[in-house]
Amino acid sequence: MLSPCWGTGAPALLGGCGDGGAAGKRLRELPAPCCDRAAAPASPEIFTSARGTKRGPREHSARSLHEAEVRGASCRGPTSTARMAKARLFRLWLVLGSVFMILLIIVYWDNVGTAHFYLHTSFSRPHPLEGLPTAGQREEKELPADMDEFLEKLLSGGAKQNVLSGKKMEQPSLLASGRPVLSNVEERIRGYDWSTHGAQQSPDLDRRQAERRSVLRELCANASFVFPTKERSFDDIPNYELNHLIVDDRHGVIYCYVPKVACTNWKRVMIVLSESLLDQGAPYRDPLDIPREYVHNSSTHLTFNKFWRRYGRFSRHLMKIKLKKYTKFLFVRDPFVRLISAFRSKFELENEEFYRKFAVPMLKMYSNHTSLPASVSEAFSAGLKVSFANFIQYLLDPHTEKLAPFNEHWRQVHRLCHPCQIDYDFVGKLETLDQDAAQLLRLLKVDKLLHFPPSYRNRTASSWEDDWFAKIPLAWRQQLYKLYEADFVLFGYPKPENLLRD
Repeated sequence: MLSPCWGTGAPALLGGCGDGGAAGKRLRELPAPCCDRAAAPASPEIFTSARGTKRGPREHSARSLHEAEVRGASCRGPTSTARMAKARLFRLWLVLGSVFMILLIIVYWDNVGTAHFYLHTSFSRPHPLEGLPTAGQREEKELPADMDEFLEKLLSGGAKQNVLSGKKMEQPSLLASGRPVLSNVEERIRGYDWSTHGAQQSPDLDRRQAERRSVLRELCANASFVFPTKERSFDDIPNYELNHLIVDDRHGVIYCYVPKVACTNWKRVMIVLSESLLDQGAPYRDPLDIPREYVHNSSTHLTFNKFWRRYGRFSRHLMKIKLKKYTKFLFVRDPFVRLISAFRSKFELENEEFYRKFAVPMLKMYSNHTSLPASVSEAFSAGLKVSFANFIQYLLDPHTEKLAPFNEHWRQVHRLCHPCQIDYDFVGKLETLDQDAAQLLRLLKVDKLLHFPPSYRNRTASSWEDDWFAKIPLAWRQQLYKLYEADFVLFGYPKPENLLRD
């Protein structure tokens, strides 16, 4: 169909050019420009050029085609250019938006956990696991190369009671006791008999342990006892908050370490059990042989927050399987005494890192010091030290956690170990460390392999509380208790009434 923009002479022109002519085809294909109708010639028979030369219909067709193209380009020019510019701008914004969304997804995923989003990358593939020891020998047996297929079989059907047998899953039969028959592979994951809680223990120790766990479970189920993060599920815990859960796959143990609660020596025990650190090609056998700088190196331990890099979207499923099967333990301490211990080790001793990161801001904000030495040794020589009152002010200051979460040395235990989301099998206390440590190693059936390192005798004692808090205003002490109340209640520590009243 011809556009009326070409005028009444256009049909005759096309007829003169012929349907098969190249000029005619090109002319028919031209978009109709919004030009003046008077621009089209009236008759295609004979045309006279500006020089008076007569041209035939075909010559004139080519010339008219050229002129039409020029007119069309001039008519379309501004509109087409604007449209192209808009298209380019749209593509640019699309690319920038995509890059921004990818970065946002990566940050979000790292913060909230793989349970909410999964971005499968090459580094999230699982690494081959080392062979796990049996009671009498050590076998080298890798999990299937395709972790997706492995976990699909693991998590399908009766996965909660199934055991791992390479690529083959078997449904266990039940004994008269009601416990499933265990396969060799499942024992290799643990290294020892799964039913550790049936071991012979002192009735008093067993009763004490049962009471601690019972108090914890009842309070977590009690709707009237509320504290932040209590109601969230395990899937809601961000990955970065799972960095205190150390896993030993050789013996089926998960330990949540709490700084200032004998965690250095318990980390040493976990290194010996998992054989995650070698000394001249051989695993450490004595916990005390492990240098302290290696103990607190995060790369030494396999923790839950590292799972997403290995297993991608399956990381939470694996965590839940291990939490169900493995023995989970933690050690706690009177919250106020733990604060005193943290203050003593980080601010009364020369600690360069804590001086620059915490002491300097505290001294400036709460002691009105404007110019402070660059190093902790110079500050100590000048008598510039953070007081315990400064430390309490820092903890109670609402701006503190707006800038960053509490440091792990004074962060509440329920925020480190999530006791209402994780059902711990053993709750030890520093006040009964020697007995609890020996009991736990017997439960794990590793008491023949190692002994817990002897504890220091100059531990910060509960009797020190009165002296340390004597100069702290009553209102501060009451606010501080509110801040750590969940730890007091969950782990059965009595309310320090003597510190909370005049």
